[in-house]
Parts: sequence; C-alpha cells; structure tokens
Amino acid sequence: MKNSDPACPVIAIIGAGASGTLLAWRLWKIGVEAKVVVIGDAPEPALGLAYGTRCSSHFLNVCASGMSALAEDPHHFLRWAQLHHDPDVQAGSFVPRMVYGQYLSSLWKETAADYVHGHVLTCDRTPSGWRLVLADGQILQASYVVLATGNFAPASLSDPRRQVPGYYPSAWQNDLYARIQPDDDVALIGTGLTAVDVLMRLREQGHRGRITAISRHGWYPTSHAAGLSGDSQVVFAETAPTARAYLAAFRQCLRSGIPWRSVVNALRSQTNALWDRLSWEEKRRFSRHLQRRWDIVRHRMAPALREQIDADIQLGTLRTLKGRVEQVSGVADRVRLSIRGRNGLSSLTVAHAVNCTGPSRDYRAVGSALLTGLLEQGVVQQTPLGGLVCNSAGALQDETGSWSTTLYALGPMRWGALFETTAIPEIRQQAAELAHFLVEQVAGLDVRFEPVNGN
Repeated sequence: MKNSDPACPVIAIIGAGASGTLLAWRLWKIGVEAKVVVIGDAPEPALGLAYGTRCSSHFLNVCASGMSALAEDPHHFLRWAQLHHDPDVQAGSFVPRMVYGQYLSSLWKETAADYVHGHVLTCDRTPSGWRLVLADGQILQASYVVLATGNFAPASLSDPRRQVPGYYPSAWQNDLYARIQPDDDVALIGTGLTAVDVLMRLREQGHRGRITAISRHGWYPTSHAAGLSGDSQVVFAETAPTARAYLAAFRQCLRSGIPWRSVVNALRSQTNALWDRLSWEEKRRFSRHLQRRWDIVRHRMAPALREQIDADIQLGTLRTLKGRVEQVSGVADRVRLSIRGRNGLSSLTVAHAVNCTGPSRDYRAVGSALLTGLLEQGVVQQTPLGGLVCNSAGALQDETGSWSTTLYALGPMRWGALFETTAIPEIRQQAAELAHFLVEQVAGLDVRFEPVNGN
C-alpha cells in the first residue's frame, strides 16, 4: 500500500483494538493534518479481543459512568448506551462488553482513518520515517508509528514443539468452546478475570461439568459494591518509596476506618506516580509479593459475576486448587497438569485445560516478529519487568538512550514504565495526550516531554 499524496504525513497505528481506535478517533476529533492508517489482524477494526466477545455474560468490570471515551465528558458512553442499547442503563450499571465493542465501532465510523487488515512483520527506519512490511507483502511508508497491539497470550506452559490435544494455550482461542462438551471436566489455569470469562462463557453455552480453577493462592477477583467512591483523605505522596511502606500505608488507611474499596478507588489517580517513585528493585519486590493481592482488589468484577461464581462453588461444580502449574502434557487423550503446591507435586487429569494466566509482557518471548525485530535492532528497549521503555508522551527509547520523535507506544505496551495502563480511563487519557502531541509534531512545533524515572 502506498500513500497517494507523498507530501501528506502518514500516522500508522499498529493495533486495531480499543487503544488504536481511541487514538484514531482523537486524531480525527482534533483535525490532524495527516493521513491516519490503522493496521490490525481482525477483519474489522475497533473490537479487539476484550470487546469482540459475543458472550452476553461477559460484563464490563467498570460501571457505565467510567467507560466514556472522553474524560472531559464522563457520560458520553452512558448516553450512547441508553440510546443504542437500553434506555434503562444507569451510571452504575455493568453492561455486556459486546455493547462497549459496538460503542467503539461507532467511534471508528466517525474517524477518517483507513483500515488495513494485515499483520505487520517489520518496522524499519528510513530517512523519511518508517517502512512497514506486512505478512501479505504489502508495504506502507509512514512518518509516525504508534504501537498499540494490546495484550499478548500468556507464557506457554507446555512444550511449544508438541501440541497437547485438549490444552488451550490462550483463553482467547474461540474454537475451544466448540470442542468442550457439556459434561466434560475442565481445568482453568488461573483464577483471575480471564478465568471468570471462560467460566461464564462455558456456562452460557450449557456446560454443566465440573470446572477446577488453579492458582497459587486460589484468589478470585473481588466484586464492586454500590455507593463507594474515592476518599480525599487517602494520600500516599509522602510515603517512603518502598513496597513495604506502601503496604503499611494501605493498612493504616484500613485501620482508620476507610473501606478498602474506597482506598483502592482513591489511589487510582496516584498509582502511576507512586510506581514511578520506586526503584526497579522495589518494583520487582512489589510485583513478586504484592501484585496479585493488588490485582484482586483493584480489578474487580461485576456483582452478578461474583454471584455466579459463589453459586458454582456451593453446587460443587467449581472447585479451587492452590498451586502452580509447572507442566502440561497429554496422556490417553486427556490433559495432565503437574501442580506444585504446599505439599509438593501432584497431578490433575482432565478432558480440557485452558491457560487463563495473565498476558505475557516479555516481548522477546511472545512470538511477535515485529517486536523481536525492534528489540534486536535496538530500536526499542524492554523494561526489567517487561513492556517497553517510554516517556510521558509514549515516545520509545532506543538502545543508546535516545527518545524517538516518530515511534510511540500506547496502552498495555507501556507496562513497566507505567503501573496503570490497561484500563479505558488510562488509555483514553494517553490517546488524548498523544493525539495532541502528534498534531503538534505534524505541524512542526517544538514539543517537549518529561522523561520517565531513571531508576
């Protein structure tokens, strides 16, 4: 694909999910003087993995009032949902994720962006910008490139050279649901929101067999509660920058009588600044000891989902095992899981097993030719915890320590440099800021950005 007007700058956005869509929409709203091209693997743009679901039991984990594409207009999505989905939707309602996908699709239709259905293999620097080569042979010349590929599949638990029938390395494999029969026993590796998604979809399609969920601590996400908001008294700015001190400050808030949900809500606007203050050693310590504890209270689910999980547990159709799955293998047309628990190594054999662990952020190991090439060439760097090294504008840093003025990251790809970067409130803010930044870049203005913590 060639740009029909060589004099017109081209902004190429790699990734057509929520991040890429919100950026394209923001660029359109502020009238960028450039051609915007979005490239994605899906036949249609805007939906991505999370919002492309067709399962009506997959609810948003944030109520309608928190899902606007515009921070300055908090009810933008709510009004859209009342008009196009259900007039009775309230600010505190948890609507199906497919509805939000339709909302993103409506935003996409407003943009003037072009969509290219394809997979980018390489992104190489040229004197005028970047040269993108797609798997089908298409070539796109771009002045600016934004990496917005979203999350990647979990790290593999089986020998990648051997297929294990009945084992699904990613919960996003839609074909797995057609293969699981109503009475089959199923293991979910993980007890987070992805495991909840799989459970809900299986039950919706009539599955009634036993499901076993396995994780180190056996913790499921907590649920939202009505009537709680942030508390202005929760301020951690003066807390010493260590994981232990942050935990102590959190516990002090609880001892003072502030509900834990209110503490978590109030910290939402502070977490990235608090993360930035930590050294890499302390960030590793937090990730190792506190990350999972934080995730289950921060990334809560809709109350209806918690009720379903509790009902399954009471019926005995959902059980939980504590341990770490070390290996997945096949035996007699079934799947065997080797589980390391408190009492040593044990095994579980089931008809099907689904990897529901968190997304891999080690971009050298996710199997992306694009990211592998950028890392090997030194065009970008990975943080010690995964994700890409970027500054406040999302500009990526190369191996010499220089910040790019034409290559950026958006959304989950900023993990490591940021702590909160995967939810819509953070992504919409990043998209708005990056859109204005790119407009100024295209206009040739002298733009500046703040460096990230140099730890």
